[in-house]
Formats: sequence, C-alpha cells, structure tokens
Amino acid sequence: MDIPRFLQVFAMAAVLAGCGTFHAVHEARSAQRALAARGTGSDAGIPAANADLKGMSLSQLVGFALDNRPSMMRARLAVEDARIALRQSAADAPLLSSTPWGAFGASASIGRSESSRAGYSLRGDTDGSASGSLSLDVLLYDFGRNAAAARAYAEEVVAAETALVDAGYTVFEEVAAGYFALVRNETLLEVALTNEAEYAEHLEQAEMRMKHGEAKEVDVLKARLDLAKSVQNVVAASNDVAIAGAELMTALGVDASSGGFREVLGQRRMELSHMQRSFASTSGGIAELYGFARTNAPAVTVARTRLRAASHRVDAAVADLYPSLSASLALNWTDPLWYWRWGVNGAASLFTGWRRTAAVERATVALDSAACDVDTAELKLSRDIEIAVAERDNAVEALAAARTSVRSASENLDTVREQYRLGDASRIDFADAVAGYASSLGDRVRAFYRGQIAEAMLFRLTGRWPEYTEETISEDEK
Repeated sequence: MDIPRFLQVFAMAAVLAGCGTFHAVHEARSAQRALAARGTGSDAGIPAANADLKGMSLSQLVGFALDNRPSMMRARLAVEDARIALRQSAADAPLLSSTPWGAFGASASIGRSESSRAGYSLRGDTDGSASGSLSLDVLLYDFGRNAAAARAYAEEVVAAETALVDAGYTVFEEVAAGYFALVRNETLLEVALTNEAEYAEHLEQAEMRMKHGEAKEVDVLKARLDLAKSVQNVVAASNDVAIAGAELMTALGVDASSGGFREVLGQRRMELSHMQRSFASTSGGIAELYGFARTNAPAVTVARTRLRAASHRVDAAVADLYPSLSASLALNWTDPLWYWRWGVNGAASLFTGWRRTAAVERATVALDSAACDVDTAELKLSRDIEIAVAERDNAVEALAAARTSVRSASENLDTVREQYRLGDASRIDFADAVAGYASSLGDRVRAFYRGQIAEAMLFRLTGRWPEYTEETISEDEK
C-alpha cells in the first residue's frame, strides 16, 4: 500500500471537512449574536424602520405582507430545515446507493500512554510510547433502509414547501379580510356622519319651527335626542374603524413602532356612492369547487404528502429488520512501527426485545393516522367551501336587495324632508325616513364587502392564486 498517498488523500478530506465545519459553526455563532438582544428584550428601545403603505392597493399590501409576516418567515425556515434533514439523511447512505459519497466515515486519533516498569518499584519510573491511527469505514449495503428514509424526507420537503404556499394563502386571506373590513368600516363611518348631518339639520328645522310657533318643545327635545344618538353612532363607528385598522396592521406584519394605522396606511375618505372592488364575482357551485380543491388546495396536498411520507417510513422500519454490510480500512502507528488492516463484516440483530418489530407496528399506526388526517382535511375543506359559497351567494342577493332599498329610502327621505319643511310630515316621519336611509346604506356596504371577503376565502380554499380586478364601483349607476 502507498502510505504517503493515503495520507495525502486523508489530509485533503480532513481539510475539506474542516472548512465545512468552520462555516457551519460561524453561521451558528453569527445567528446567536444577532438574536441575543431579541432574547433579552434589550432591543425594545431600538426604533424600527417606519413602514409607509399609503396609497397601496390590495395586491401591493398582500405582497408587502408576504415579505414581512413572521409566519411566512417561519414557513420558509421550515422548508430550509426539511431540506437540511434530507441532506443529513445522505450521510447514512450506503455505497450502493444514489449518494455513495455518504457511505464513507473517516476518523483519526493520536495519543501517548505510560506504564510503570515491571516489578514493584515505587520510584515512579515509567515506560511510554506514542500511537496514532487513521481509519476509513464504508457502509456497503443496508437493504433499502436509508433509501426509504430519504424518500420520506423528500416528501417532508414537498410538504414543507406546500405548507409555505398555504401560509401565503392564509396571509392573503387575512390581509384581504382586514382590508375590506377597514374599507367597510370607513364607509360605515361616512354613513354615520351622514346620519348625524341629517339629524343636525332636523334639529335646526325643529328649532326654527318652534320659534315660529309651528312646533312644540317636545319636537325639539326629540330632535336633540336623535342627534345625540347619531353622535354616539359616529363614535362607535369611529372605534370600529380603529379596530379594523389595528387588525389590518397585524395582518400586514407591521407593529406599533411605525405608528398607528393612519400613519402607515394614510387617511382615506370613503364616498357612500362608491365601493372598492378587488375581485370579480364568481359563480362556481359547491360540487365543482370542491372537486377542484380536493387535488389543488394546499392544506389537502400537505396531508396527502405526509401520508406518502408515512408510507416510506413503514418501508424504512421494515428495512431496519434486515442486516447491514460494511467494510473498514485502517492505518495504525505505534512508535516506531506502521501497520495497516482491512476487513469486511455483516451485522444483523438477532433479538432486540422486539424493539424493531414494535417500530414497524408504530410506523403502520402512523400511516393509518396520516390517512385519517387526509380525510379530516377533506371534510374541513368541504365545510369551508360550502360556507364560503353560501356567504358569496347570500351577499349577492343581499346586495341586490340593499340597492333597491337604498333607492327607495333615498326617494322617501327626499319626499319626507320636503314635506317636513312644509309642515305636512311629522318629526316621527322624518326620523323614520333618516333611520331607514342610513340602515339601507349600511346594508349595502356590508353586503358588498361580505361578497369580496367570501371571494378571497374561495381563492385560498381552492388553491387558485388571486386574480385582482381592482376598481371603484359607482353605486349611482346601479
């Protein structure tokens, strides 16, 4: 054997392994230092970069959230971890495999031993010698044990990648729901302000009529009460806007260090005659959408992928019952002699207390559980799609009815307002007309954005990437 050449190859391999180890340790220490302040909370006083999302459309807000939400970063890290686990499994691969380089294991040792001389001398004199060894172990074949484990890890990579996509859909739906809730509540605030203005005008008219003897004091008192209630409604609507803004900030992944939602998203005045639409109306039925979603929805795809991974783990557990074949080569030095040895061996466990057979049984149970998870995911998907379709269809019907109500209530209010000015209508008629108009406006706003939220939900459930048709709809044209 050419010992110097063997030493050169061994030294080169050791240097390469050392470089990889140094890089991994360096990255780990860098991550620890970067997150040390986060763990103690000492970075709480450090100002964060301000987020400026003023004027952004829904699609732009979704893109921002996909880049900044912690849940997305966690899902990306899960993908990276699954890929590392797959790469790590290659380290146990045998020589007869698709990754034969993982079959080799090398080690080195060096030492010196001392022992007392023969006899019973207590003077402490010793004889000693130095020694060292270089060894190379090769796993030749493991009867498919590593291959089955690698297939399971590969499926876990696919599952993690699909879970990342599912996390993206979840972020999309949360941002869309938060966005439409904010726009809806801002519009409802405008409804409340309009209602307040109507009652304020009514109070002025009541006071003027009482001044001219055309109304009683009770009419003025009732008008003041109506105005006070409308002011309370404005306060409640304003609070709903603040809550919706905070929810949207969370969905976007922006904390309070950037300011309130007004500083981040800007101030908008929503006109009662206009609606912000981001998704066109769909018409697919429950059976059609469910049939498509069963093979396309990320949540179900993840469950199916993990079922395949569980099946591969059964293969790995069965293969673990079989023996393994390996070979070894070693170069030893004991001052002053060099010698080398090699060997081939096969090993099989005859009895391990049924530990390995129990592992097969547990892997089979895990397989059955994974199949149940698929059934559960499909049932949940069926329920969610049925609810989303019902929400969408009911919103369409409610919007059509609300549009008719708004037209009727507007005409009624105009008529009663004129009659009240002429003294042909009572304060009760006017108050009812104002309340009816405000109620119909609110119903129209709620129905419209209910439909938009349902459309966003259907995109997530069916696994279809959103098709944005962002535009302003004029309700005056309806």
